[in-house]
Amino acid sequence: MEIALAKTPQKRQVIFLAILLLFWEAGSDAVRYYMPEETESGSFVANLAKDLGLRVGELATRGARIHYKGNKQVLQLDIETGNLLLYEKLDREVLCGVTDPCILYFQLLLENPVQFFQAELQLTDINDHSPEFLDKEMLLKIPESVQPGTIFPLKIAQDLDIGINTVQNYTISPNSHFHAVTRNRGDGRKYPELVLDKSLDREEQSELSLTLT
Repeated sequence: MEIALAKTPQKRQVIFLAILLLFWEAGSDAVRYYMPEETESGSFVANLAKDLGLRVGELATRGARIHYKGNKQVLQLDIETGNLLLYEKLDREVLCGVTDPCILYFQLLLENPVQFFQAELQLTDINDHSPEFLDKEMLLKIPESVQPGTIFPLKIAQDLDIGINTVQNYTISPNSHFHAVTRNRGDGRKYPELVLDKSLDREEQSELSLTLT
């Protein structure tokens, strides 16, 4: 009897976890909300009770709570009003890096009877980071015999923002020998190239300083 009693709680725990995982994967279609990153904590996201077709009183009487995939609390639920609020200011780059879209998954759990509602919060990017070159100077050694039209690849600026908020164009300071061209990489990022417009003459000018922005 002692062995049987020792095993019983373990069996129940395994079954309960299996059911939770099953509901997480096989729950109803998720409701998705959108919120710009860096929105202030306490900001209104949505009325969860209304969106899910629940009476406001149900949230309190059925022990409503939010469960997060990843266990980081990002939202808070007012069970009296049904309002879903931001728990803290969220940084898209910190939470998702360069992954796009940045989606945070959570569930609304109810008891008596048990119900699970899938939901998602998508953080939209804002232009809150300035592009920066890791190397403040780039040195190109170009023979004066190089023909006009020759292309020289340049290093890209690092930008934590994504999409239309990342670097869209590169330019160089006005000069009579070069112009800059902005190209697209396969991942959507932009990179600069330097194109020679006019032949170089070392005797006339041995060094040329340009500013890339």
